[in-house]
Amino acid sequence: MKKRTIVLILLLIIILGLVGYRRYFYQFKDLGKATLFSGPIESPEGEYNARAYYIPYGGAAGGVMYLVEVEQSKTGVKKIIYSSEHKDEFFMDWQASDILSITNESSEYNEYRNIELKVKTEIYEESGSACRSLLLKDQYETCYQDVKE
Repeated sequence: MKKRTIVLILLLIIILGLVGYRRYFYQFKDLGKATLFSGPIESPEGEYNARAYYIPYGGAAGGVMYLVEVEQSKTGVKKIIYSSEHKDEFFMDWQASDILSITNESSEYNEYRNIELKVKTEIYEESGSACRSLLLKDQYETCYQDVKE
């Protein structure tokens, strides 16, 4: 009986540890298995290049996750600034030298994940996991997520 209690307590600690780790140590998906979808699209003054990638998940019944990566042209430094599930229409366009407009929407289902991001200081992650992540806190000033009503 004593061994069973110890095993159950250890199992509970492990489960809570994994949940906490996934919640507070989130990182964007690795682009190693991603497929280039769009880009590179150069910013108006040539300071940045943006590329959109997609990663399928869940097998035949799954979906597709979009990730947008921005690269500084001079330094080659890359960072992911956008992550969201696929909607019907996806495209991106530079609005200014450092503002990228991303459209990811499905008007048929009234789902809109459109946003304009200042690539130096803002990110968007649909689920909000990046906004809670302690690992990503120093990479942005503002983090946006989808707010379910």
